[in-house]
Amino acid sequence: MKYAVENNEIELDTSGTECPIPVLKARKLTQTVSKGTIIKVIATDPLAEADFRHYCEQSKYEFINIKKDKNILYIRFKI
Repeated sequence: MKYAVENNEIELDTSGTECPIPVLKARKLTQTVSKGTIIKVIATDPLAEADFRHYCEQSKYEFINIKKDKNILYIRFKI
């Protein structure tokens, strides 16, 4: 799993993978971090937005926002 810490956020790069892989990788990462941690997921699958909104709702995480830059999605949520 590829991730980095930047600006007090954990950045998880899932570029090039298709759903449900981005959510599965994020779920694995969330099991290793503490409450209050912000995770920024970089995804290229356009279905990732809906998947992460649903994942956050089901997991009781705070969906912060999503930014789109061409074909790249930057999804942020808080544990």
